[in-house]
Amino acid sequence: MNLKYGKRMHDFRYQGYVIIGAEETGLNTKIIQELKAYINTLEVKRYIPFSNVPWGWGSLLGKGPFTKITENIQLNSFCGTLFRSKNYVFPNMMINNKAKWIGPEVEWHREIFNIDTYAPGYSPVDDWQELLRVYIPLDKQTKENGCLELYKQSHKIEHLEYEDIIDSNFGHKRRITSDAMDLVNDSCKHFYCEMNPGDMLIFNDKIVHGSRSNKSQDERKSIVLGVRHNVKEFDKKVYTEATKFRERFIIENLQNIVDKMKHSENLYSDFNKET
Repeated sequence: MNLKYGKRMHDFRYQGYVIIGAEETGLNTKIIQELKAYINTLEVKRYIPFSNVPWGWGSLLGKGPFTKITENIQLNSFCGTLFRSKNYVFPNMMINNKAKWIGPEVEWHREIFNIDTYAPGYSPVDDWQELLRVYIPLDKQTKENGCLELYKQSHKIEHLEYEDIIDSNFGHKRRITSDAMDLVNDSCKHFYCEMNPGDMLIFNDKIVHGSRSNKSQDERKSIVLGVRHNVKEFDKKVYTEATKFRERFIIENLQNIVDKMKHSENLYSDFNKET
């Protein structure tokens, strides 16, 4: 292992993340433009609620120029070095579109909370070091347009309480509780991941991260790629139970809101003294 990779591995293990600049990843302006142009040819799978603005295009694994991401030399060198093996897989790749003006915030969370969805059969206690997340901006990421934020070394906190929620895109999420975030904020250093297109942020699945809404005029698309050291079998039963729970949570809680509204007085009566 050369000196540069030795330091990179040390930083990753110690801080919980590492950023590789675009000049090293080779994801230059031409490639970024090619990726963005390809997105425009795809069918939109989901829109930001109550808008006609795309939020997601589904899985991009193996599609068009996105193969350049999973074939990237720097990425595969990093994974091979970290896992000491070529036996790893990319189970998912998505585009996150935090659109200008209306792109919603993302709650403070750990990826490991949802391990039964993306790595069923793996243990959140014993196997978290076998899992990675790769984040690649397609647009410049700044504080103003809601860049990703994380807490350095937060993966060293063994356990954090979370609460199940429905986010603004009507998806099931697991948000770190307010009290647990006090602990994180008191013991770890907050970091804004301001990045350029083609940079590559690699972080482990226990790092606490989130992002603010994009109220700026600037677009903010990014690639989010999962990596799994392929050392355990996919457990279909665990996956089915986990995904059914998440679907059921959304349906039941939204239905509870509807039922409550149907049997409540005018929700807006307190806004007008005449009522």
